[in-house]
Formats: sequence, C-alpha cells, structure tokens
Amino acid sequence: MDLLTDKNIPFGPKEASEVEEGPQALSNILNLFHQYGDIYKIYSERRNNYTYVISDPEMVKHVLITNNRNYEKGVGIDRVKILLGNGIMVSEGNYWKRQRRMIQPAFHKRVIAKLTDDIAQANETMLSNWLTGNKEINLTAELSSVTLRIVLQALFSVDFQQLEKREGVNPFALLTEVHERNLVFAMKFRALAKTIQEIINLRRKEHRVEEDFLSMIMEAKNDEGQGMSDREIIDEMMTLIVAGHETTASALTWAWYLLHKHPEVYARAKQEALQVQNVHLGFHHLEQLPYIRQVIEETMRLYPPGWLLTRRAMQDDVIGGYHVPPKTDIFISPYVIHRHPRYWEQPDLFNPERFDASYRRERHRFEYFPFSGGPRQCIGDFFALVEMQLHLALILRTTDMEILVDEPISMEAQINLRPDKPLFARLINPRN
Repeated sequence: MDLLTDKNIPFGPKEASEVEEGPQALSNILNLFHQYGDIYKIYSERRNNYTYVISDPEMVKHVLITNNRNYEKGVGIDRVKILLGNGIMVSEGNYWKRQRRMIQPAFHKRVIAKLTDDIAQANETMLSNWLTGNKEINLTAELSSVTLRIVLQALFSVDFQQLEKREGVNPFALLTEVHERNLVFAMKFRALAKTIQEIINLRRKEHRVEEDFLSMIMEAKNDEGQGMSDREIIDEMMTLIVAGHETTASALTWAWYLLHKHPEVYARAKQEALQVQNVHLGFHHLEQLPYIRQVIEETMRLYPPGWLLTRRAMQDDVIGGYHVPPKTDIFISPYVIHRHPRYWEQPDLFNPERFDASYRRERHRFEYFPFSGGPRQCIGDFFALVEMQLHLALILRTTDMEILVDEPISMEAQINLRPDKPLFARLINPRN
C-alpha cells in the first residue's frame, strides 16, 4: 500500500511543495503548519516522493526516541556524505553506535572545562585585533574565523599551531569563505584529509599524546579492544570540524543581531558581564552568567542552526494515528516547533526570560531542541554553549558593539539557518 491508495494518511496541499531548501523554504513550512497543523503530507516533484511534516512534540519523540530504530537519516544526507565521509553525523546502525561510544568521552564536561582557556584566548586575540583600529568589522567573517580556530585548537592543539606557522595560513580557512556547497567545494574540503593524515602520522611516529580530541579518539577502543582506522578517524575529525564551526558561528551572528535589535536585553547582558570584568574568565565563571546563557537559548529558539531534521521510515509505522509506509520521508523543524503558539506565548517575540529558572514551566522535551534530541542529539551541544557564553561575556565586558544594519536581515535556509548577508559592526568605547 502506498500514499496514493492509503486512506489513513494526513491531509496536505494538493500542489507540490518544497520546504527543505530555497528562498521560500521557511515561509512555506511555517505557512503550511498554520494551515494544516501538527502533521501534514507534501509531495516533492524534485524528489518524486511524499513527506510527512510533523510539529507535535510527542510525534517528534516517537521518531527520535521511542521508535528511532525505524528511522534512518533522510533527505540531504547523500550530499553531506560527500563532505564528511562516514562520520557520526551520517553513519547508521551498529557502526554509528560504535563510533559514538568511542567519541563521547572527548565531550565530557570535565574535558570541555579544560578547553575554556583556549576559547577565551582565541576570543581575546580576535578582540585585540579589533581594537587596533577604528574600522568596520565584518562580524560574520570574524565569528566564522574564531569559531573555526577554537574547534581546530580543541581537535589538534599544538599540531594546528605548528601547521599554521609552517604554512603561513590556516589550511582549513576555506571553511570561512563564501562558497557554494557544490562538488568543487567538496573536493577541496576532502583534500584536507591529507592534512589530518599528516598530523596522525606525526603523532604515531613520535609516540606523542596531546590533551586534545584527536589524541583521545586515536586512543579510544571499542568493547572488543579495537581502535579506529585512520580513515575512520579522519571522517570523524572532518565531521567535528564542520559541526563545531558553522552552527556556532551562525548562532553567535544571530545573537549579536538580536542584541542590537533589543537594547534593553543588551544592557542587562552587559551589566552581567561587567560583574566578572577584572578576572580571567574560566569555566567556573559560567554560573555567574545565567542571563547571557538565556540570551543564547532564546536566540536558538528563534534561529535554531539545525532548522530542519530529516528522517526516512524503514518499516511501516503509525504517527499521530496515521499510517507511515516504508520509505516515507519525515521532516521535523525545530524552527516551526519553537514558534508553536500552543507552547510559546508570543512566539515571535525575543524574550530571554523564557529560560529563567523561576519563569520556566515544565516543558516537553521536544518543545525546545536546538541540538536535536534522542540518541543522535548533537554530541557537542555543551561545548557550543560554553563557547558562546564565554564569547558574549568577553566582548560585552570589554567594549560596546554597534551592529551596522541598513536593511532587515533575512534568514537563509541552508544546512544551517544563517543571515542572508554579512553582518558588519563597529566598536564603541572599548575598555582596555
């Protein structure tokens, strides 16, 4: 039985609809939600396939947790594989479980806590460069650069520093440049695997272990005492570079844009940052910055970097009382659910107090999930939150930043949800 003959299927538009990419993707998926509700079906001419789009937290839980074994990664995953090989973002089944278990210890809070000095140093270096001149800053490019530097430092530590010094440039810098994510870019990016292989070879030759992710993953063993092959290590490194860079840079760009649009929020966040002005910011200071954490959480409610999650049913299932035949695509949009009026009062309003502990009500796990959820929740979610919290606090306590916006910024729905044009800024009243 297929969706053309099955009567127990959700309603949806008769005409073909594209919601996963393109200039109208976000408005399309939001408008269809308001028209058809928590579950509806659409037909894609380009894919020649039907898709269920679900916006109910309990249905999302069914797909991502309760019956997650029936759902593999869906639309768009083949393009990601060209970039990332078979890393944990795209791998499936027992192989994915094996890789995830071996990588997970690198993201323990204890490990992340040790990285805060590197995170602070990267941001302080960026700030120092900004303060040398009274010029406009391409904030989008700067945030892309600093988040890339942080993730490379976390992955490769001293080897990244030596490589950059030897080459005179950051060989991974192409990730900060504006590229169409096409086959040519993919080939250039995959060529970076040679650079990672050189680092692995050097460490093995010198029998050297560093306090970074690469060493932890090279030393990791599965339940049978086997480690990863070099090819597997490289795929995971490539995955962590991309996942740990673009999403964080996009979220920080939106955070600064929202702070610019809401001066009262900016003032309160700045006041909080100034309370830790005369100290070297470290991991233990984060608990003194709860409002800045709320700003980040509310930013990712409105602009979740991973705005669309895709899955594909492998066997028959039932979601919300509707039959799901095998090979049906499932779309889940945090962007839509984070704006669901049933769960969010004035959903389009930027209000960080939603995430204040005294204000917050008990939420369903999938009313708010900017890092996805279930077994495949983003492995670096805590790292990203720490990185963003430190970044905002360091900038806010040092200077005032004016965002230079002549016209409204729109959203561009690619793999990440990013601004459609670069954001520029200027520093005011820096405090050295």
